[in-house]
Amino acid sequence: AAEGVTTSAGEGTGLSLVDAGLAGAGANSFVSMMAVIYPGDPQKVDSKDITAFNDGTGGVTVASAFKGGQVAAGVPYKIITFRFVPAEVAALIALVNALATGIAGATGIFHEQADVAFDVPAVLAAEADIFDLDDADTRYIVRSLRLKCVDPGAETVTVRLYELVDDVLTEVKSFAITNANFTTFFSLMDMFGLPHLAGDELQVTVQATAVGPYAVTGQYSHGKTNV
Repeated sequence: AAEGVTTSAGEGTGLSLVDAGLAGAGANSFVSMMAVIYPGDPQKVDSKDITAFNDGTGGVTVASAFKGGQVAAGVPYKIITFRFVPAEVAALIALVNALATGIAGATGIFHEQADVAFDVPAVLAAEADIFDLDDADTRYIVRSLRLKCVDPGAETVTVRLYELVDDVLTEVKSFAITNANFTTFFSLMDMFGLPHLAGDELQVTVQATAVGPYAVTGQYSHGKTNV
């Protein structure tokens, strides 16, 4: 990079600028950089890609003519290394689009989902799902779960956690909600001793020891791949 003031007039149509002070900088020193001129008229400030440099005279040739025509002696200029040309901009846009497409379909990146609220009746006849995450070719992470049950009286509402064990969905943890603890808003740590859940298939259910129903409410947040 360099800056200075032109010492003599450049090519007649505006395809160059000349500064004898640049002479000796080295052959092709400024090629592929950008020349910016400040002729004193704001309407004629312009920038062009540099295509050649004359190390003997300090002449800088640009890709197309400056809009003010011939660059006279006494014109301030700067040569800068940072530039974008249309082809480079197009290449960057294509790269960003390709990366965005790749991320959207990436199997190893978790995409956060909106929180899910639930209001599930716990009954005796069968387990009821709080969630059952089992889409094909998808991994899940459950980051938080808050669960509250109404007073089950003399009965018990059991919360069960299922995960894959040897590729078979298996009950791995359970937690009992009774008249003694039902006022708590239970977390994953409270119920299962885990800060979060992760796997290819995750299920949490509730079931009561009496007909019920006993309302179980709450909310969970999770992320998943293959969105």
